[in-house]
Amino acid sequence: MRVAPPRRHLPVVEGLVWVVSAAAGRRPRIGPLRDGVGAGRFQHSEWTSLLSRFVQNGTVEYSTMVRVRRLLEVYLQRLADIDPEAFVDADDQLAFYLNAYNAIAVHQVLCNYPIASIREIPGAFLRPYPVGRRNLSLHSLHSHVLRAFRDPRVHVAIAPAARGGPQLMPYAFTGAGLQAELDAALRRFLGDEQRGIRFDPATRTLFVAPMLTWFAADFLRPYAMATLSNLLPGRAGPGAVLHALRPMLPPAANAALDSGPRIRTSTLDWALNERMPELSRRATLGR
Repeated sequence: MRVAPPRRHLPVVEGLVWVVSAAAGRRPRIGPLRDGVGAGRFQHSEWTSLLSRFVQNGTVEYSTMVRVRRLLEVYLQRLADIDPEAFVDADDQLAFYLNAYNAIAVHQVLCNYPIASIREIPGAFLRPYPVGRRNLSLHSLHSHVLRAFRDPRVHVAIAPAARGGPQLMPYAFTGAGLQAELDAALRRFLGDEQRGIRFDPATRTLFVAPMLTWFAADFLRPYAMATLSNLLPGRAGPGAVLHALRPMLPPAANAALDSGPRIRTSTLDWALNERMPELSRRATLGR
């Protein structure tokens, strides 16, 4: 079983699909931001129950979770039937779509388990799911729907089932607590040397996560996230993003940045974010 090699930049074809996804269709109608007041109309109880049971330190126990896949499908059906544009608070809407992305990514893995990477699933990011009375893929959810909320923290709140991507938390996002949850997600990602930012003192190099490079302009110009211009290569670099994120960086990263290091984009580990990957390997060999 071969894991797709990590790539420094978005592949050309995937980048084109991303641009098309960002431009296609109708963006969600976003309600007023009321700081969680009135949020909670939609309860993510099934998803919270599954996450608390099968997720630990950002890894997922897929080998056991696959036995209760039906419970996740019940939750996905509720996501399909509800209209998030009727929610009172924009935070409730955003929490809905963030949870939808993470639940769909996990469902894709469970439907194809055992695998070593979500990239082994043909069309994993392009398969449409019914979400909020619309058909949305992971790509369209990320590029077209989530970016419409003009909050760059969404990029570190979604977990694409990859070991090197943002961690999947053992709880669902909630409208009432979303602002604190997104701040925590950003600080956690930036402080994670395996996923976010790592300094190599031997070479005086600061390695920055690909997520921060691919969507650098979103962090610098969040008001323009709904436009395609923010996705243009070279619109912003990792150095500019780090300086913009200084208040959220851990002390070690800030100290490294003060030393004038070289800044490089790291590679993304697309291996499955599985708690016990040896079980997946054994099952695959036994196919």
